[in-house]
Amino acid sequence: MRIILLTGTSVLLHLSTSRPSSAFRGRSSLQGRGAISTEWRSLLFRPSRTGLSERQENDNGEDGKRPINNLDIFGQPKKENGGKKKNFDDEGDIRGPDRIKSCIPYLLPLIDGDTFGKYIYERIPPLGTLDYVLIRPLVECIHAVPFLDILLFITFALGPRLTGQSREVRFNAQQAVLIDVALIFPTLIGEAVRSADANLPRTIMEPSSNFVWYAYVSMVVYCVASNLAGKKPDQIPFLSTYAEIAIGPF
Repeated sequence: MRIILLTGTSVLLHLSTSRPSSAFRGRSSLQGRGAISTEWRSLLFRPSRTGLSERQENDNGEDGKRPINNLDIFGQPKKENGGKKKNFDDEGDIRGPDRIKSCIPYLLPLIDGDTFGKYIYERIPPLGTLDYVLIRPLVECIHAVPFLDILLFITFALGPRLTGQSREVRFNAQQAVLIDVALIFPTLIGEAVRSADANLPRTIMEPSSNFVWYAYVSMVVYCVASNLAGKKPDQIPFLSTYAEIAIGPF
């Protein structure tokens, strides 16, 4: 009997040590389930690889460099070279010495239209003094030499093309010539009135003469200011269009 009891006790001890208890099995199963759920949670909520950093890596890998945003917060192009001021000769459509060359042909209409400002020079003495110092000597010199005015006209009309000047210089020369041609018509009208001894009153002559002077001086001032700023003065109605046609496409 003692042998049987000892044998049963040993068997029970062996079974208890070889098989885990139900509580232990439940705890281990819960731990296993928790590990599995943690793994799924990490897979579901893992950061996506299609974010900004991955797109940057793809852009760098495919294109070699990312596109650069050249617009500021106002949507305007950013200044180059860190906002440094460009060289004077590199700005605008007209560069370097061509700015001064483009202004020289406009002496032609200033000389030929000087007579239309006689009433203005009387009423505004400072303008009369400026004309007497700058323009009047050129007018007297040209009138003193026969055919010098015609030679000067041909020089500005054909000279820039024959000497291979830039397109901007040729455009301004042609435009100055066209302004001078436009002055022919009021000049012929004035000569006809003087030759006919019409003796028109000053109330008619002065406004007409002043209108012509204001018109051509305004065009000359606009052209010279635009050339010095490096911008092509191509906003004069009709005259700028014909000047473009005269110089051709090249």
